Amino acid sequence: MNHVDSRALIDWDPSMRIAELRDRPFLLLVLKDGENEGYFTSEFIRKTKQQLTDMSLRIASDNLSIIYADQIKKGCEIVLGMSNLGLLELCDNDTEKAKDIIKTHGIVYCFRAGWAKYAQLKKISPSYFDEISITRYALAINDTTDIRIMHDAFLSEGYQSAKLLETYKTIAAHYCANTLLIDNDEEVLKFELQKFLNSAIALLLIDSDKKIFTNTLYQQLTTYLEGTPKEVVLAKIESCIENFTKQLPILTKSYLQDSELFNFIEIKGIINEQENISIYIQEILELPITVANELNGDFEGGYDFHADDEDDIAYLRPDEQ
Repeated sequence: MNHVDSRALIDWDPSMRIAELRDRPFLLLVLKDGENEGYFTSEFIRKTKQQLTDMSLRIASDNLSIIYADQIKKGCEIVLGMSNLGLLELCDNDTEKAKDIIKTHGIVYCFRAGWAKYAQLKKISPSYFDEISITRYALAINDTTDIRIMHDAFLSEGYQSAKLLETYKTIAAHYCANTLLIDNDEEVLKFELQKFLNSAIALLLIDSDKKIFTNTLYQQLTTYLEGTPKEVVLAKIESCIENFTKQLPILTKSYLQDSELFNFIEIKGIINEQENISIYIQEILELPITVANELNGDFEGGYDFHADDEDDIAYLRPDEQ
């Protein structure tokens, strides 16, 4: 570990003067009360301060830049937050039990209990865990917020992230037409998942039992959309959504119903507009690259009015000898 002058931390400072506590985080109040009551000996308090200092320096060394004093302070606040979370979890806000836990097991035990709570996020959703900086658990000495509330909110969001990923994998297993690359960005996952769902409903609109579009199926879809009154199409979409929902696993269905992914705003909007359907509908569907290329006569795929065709052909033409 990098060596930093810790003399300013020996008294659990910056500004963490244990002798002046009241309206402070639970952990510090317990330490102060226990010291005043003679429950904790002077040697125990000295050892606890040193352990807090050592853990703060370790946090700063492993997770922060320790060049700046404010980062050392942040390390102290993270240790305080983690230890406070762990103690609250162990004693459930019971001050007498809290004092006994600290005296019997020590402050490091509380920190490890808090860290275990923090690590729960990684078990639920590794990608979500990566988004939650350890600094979010920093707790200033004058902050009386119940850190468990914050952590429980993170857990709830983590479960939502995990549900999104699991739902994405479930739907993609049937409707992904190209190489599946799982992105950690939830917005990207939702964007791709919506395309899978749009394709599922679009295939049902033409009474197809296939999971992936071909050029022929796509032409059938555009012919149907362009030649059928939009009121009829919109009514059939609702029927297709209902039938599709019945086929889904319970957890997948529950997540999609609770999210906005089952609103199908894009596909309904295109049908309502009734203009350039064959152009716009392909942009919201999951189409194999080969089909996209074939539809547009473009090696790169996508509707770009063939702007790069000459470059594509030049790329494929053998070099002149």
